[in-house]
Amino acid sequence: MKQIRKIPSFWKLLSLCLLVFLFGSEKSGMCQGWNDMTIRLLPDSSFAVVEVKDGRKIRHCPHHDINGKLDEEQLIYVLGTFDKEQWIDRKNAEIARKHLYRHYDRLITKLEEKGLSAPVDINRASLTELVALPQVGPVLAVKIVEYRETVSSFETIEQIKKVEGIGAATFNAIKYYIK
Repeated sequence: MKQIRKIPSFWKLLSLCLLVFLFGSEKSGMCQGWNDMTIRLLPDSSFAVVEVKDGRKIRHCPHHDINGKLDEEQLIYVLGTFDKEQWIDRKNAEIARKHLYRHYDRLITKLEEKGLSAPVDINRASLTELVALPQVGPVLAVKIVEYRETVSSFETIEQIKKVEGIGAATFNAIKYYIK
């Protein structure tokens, strides 16, 4: 009986990465913290919608990791940057938005049940921690993170009002929950 030699999984993965890198022509949605190769290796099911144009896939709004698990940070990021996404068909944008908000609604319910155990450090808070604050949704959470990464960290909590979208009402809603 002839023995079949198994290819070690490392070499399988390396071969797959090389094939995807060399021949992958699909465009994918925006990501936070995931490199291009990671995005290319994701199955189509990791994205909210996959469109096809001229035989090329355009995968929008990745929010599940390679194992199919929901990545909460990525979900919030794609919702926070959703309006920057370019669509072939606007109907697909609405399908994607509804799909993502079903996940987001479950996440917010879970966060509300858990509650805040301590004030949120606005210089270190994750997107998930930021959306747990009153009146802070995905768009505002992304703006806070982008502000502290590109402009400066916050020396006082009042400085958060420099972030576009945070006015007096939002500040008054969050000031007792942040540090």
